[in-house]
Amino acid sequence: MSPLRAIVRNELRVLRHDPVPLVLLIGMPIVLMVLLSQSLGRVLLFEGYDDTPGSMHTAPGMACLFGFFSVAIVGFAIFREHGWRTWPRLRAAGIGPGTMLLGKLVVPAGLLVLQHAVLFGFGIVALDFKVNGAWLAVALLALAFALMILCAGLAAAALLSTVQQLNAVTNLGTMVLGGLGGALVPVMELPQWIQPISPASPVNWAMEGYRDVILDGAGVGDVVLPLVAMTGLALLLAAVAVWRMRHDVPKRTWG
Repeated sequence: MSPLRAIVRNELRVLRHDPVPLVLLIGMPIVLMVLLSQSLGRVLLFEGYDDTPGSMHTAPGMACLFGFFSVAIVGFAIFREHGWRTWPRLRAAGIGPGTMLLGKLVVPAGLLVLQHAVLFGFGIVALDFKVNGAWLAVALLALAFALMILCAGLAAAALLSTVQQLNAVTNLGTMVLGGLGGALVPVMELPQWIQPISPASPVNWAMEGYRDVILDGAGVGDVVLPLVAMTGLALLLAAVAVWRMRHDVPKRTWG
């Protein structure tokens, strides 16, 4: 068995015994979609979107908000190996750093893809969700968002030294960046003093692209800017991770 395949199989085994990431990425967003879609429908009506279900905002919004928790999922996958004292063993076994990190990204990447598919599918079946634009544009936005999140997870694992820091930074960052970026309510419904700084949140670029496609009927060519912004940020975060990751320096976990 190749080292990469062995790492991925172990991550799947961990997920099978601890399904909390699935609940966090899929279960909780579905609950909030059901609770918030009717209210968001009124918000969209106020914005000028007649007969538009609120799920056309809550589906991408909850996907982006809870998808950001994957930063912690990636970080915990790396910190967990340090807590189990198995990170040095992987290095001693001759597994390269690139293979180890790639193995830690495969399962979170699959979870993000599954999350978007389930949330959008649930919206279609139960909440009258629809896409007025190109589904290809939706798929590209989802892939760019997932790439950005995975690279952010690597950067967080590289920059932070304790699991308490990782937990605090990712939880606070998720709520602040998600709210600031319009995942909970549209940016134009936020306080006026917040709206000018919303583009500082990467969630804002994802939501801007999603709203253009889902609500306004945009195509791939119309969401080039959000795609470039998220991909560029992903490359920047990946560069930070490569620069600051020290594979011979232990991380401090809960123990």
